[in-house]
Amino acid sequence: MHRGIGVVVLAFAFGLAASSAAASPLGDARQRERALRSELQAVTSELEARQVAAVRAEEQLAFDRRQLAAARARLGAARVALAGQVAAMYRTGGLTIADAFLRHDAALIPDRVEMATLLVSRQSEVIATAEVARDAHEAALRRVRDGEQQARRLRDETRAAVGRLTTRLEAAKTVTTRLAAAERAAQARPRPGPPAAAPARGGIACPVAPPYTYIDSWGAPRSGGRSHQGTDIMAPYGAKVLAYTGGVVSRHSTSVAGGISLYLLGDDGVEYFYAHLSGYAVPAGTRVRAGQLVAYNGQSGNARYTAPHTHFEVHPGGAGSTPVNPYPYVRRACP
Repeated sequence: MHRGIGVVVLAFAFGLAASSAAASPLGDARQRERALRSELQAVTSELEARQVAAVRAEEQLAFDRRQLAAARARLGAARVALAGQVAAMYRTGGLTIADAFLRHDAALIPDRVEMATLLVSRQSEVIATAEVARDAHEAALRRVRDGEQQARRLRDETRAAVGRLTTRLEAAKTVTTRLAAAERAAQARPRPGPPAAAPARGGIACPVAPPYTYIDSWGAPRSGGRSHQGTDIMAPYGAKVLAYTGGVVSRHSTSVAGGISLYLLGDDGVEYFYAHLSGYAVPAGTRVRAGQLVAYNGQSGNARYTAPHTHFEVHPGGAGSTPVNPYPYVRRACP
């Protein structure tokens, strides 16, 4: 249990900076705790009802046991009374009649019938009534005993369920507490500042953060009779794209050929063009330093069927001017 809690907390701590669209571990833990609390409340209410039912069943069982004991006592008393009457007949001269029963003396049969009739008439109704009452109470007792056992079993099962839910709720509360503490600690950590500028060499920086590769492809043929007017710097998808020199990000654009693109108007009056990006790091109009993060490497536009790279152009005359081979610029900044 504790090992599982630790894994959840560590997963939360290391994944805190993930996308905001992802589910929050702390939110999930709180939702789980609420669900367990609601379930425990429902089962606790059910336990209370079953405890009441079990107590009533026990009371009914005790009552029926008393009733059965009373019925058996009445039946016993009736039988004792019958035995007493037989004994009294012997003491008052009934031995002759009893002997007639034993000897089967035909002369004494009327007396025998008279004695049997007398005994039955006095006690048969009492005994029969007592036997019926005893049998009825015994049947009722069996039914009540079965009901009492069922009620007790349900009560014990529900009590065990309450115990299990209580344990799970305590574990969930521990997870929530630890996740909340981890979140507070994460929020208390200093926020990272803006991306640090890459080291600049004489006021310039490589347009793409390493690792990268590039060649001089100026003038290489392209589709539609065009020729290549830039240097393609190959780098992993999402690699940092940096300001070649200090200046202003003059505008963003998107086109079928260049895809996501960025224009940097340097303080030297030169316009630097970046194409095939995957996204921007700063809004248009931002003043940047040489080596500052401005975008991310990609393969947008007509580069979607090639390896990720940044197409880099140099326009010495400023916006809209004729480009020149950027390879010497790249070579100076990208060792």
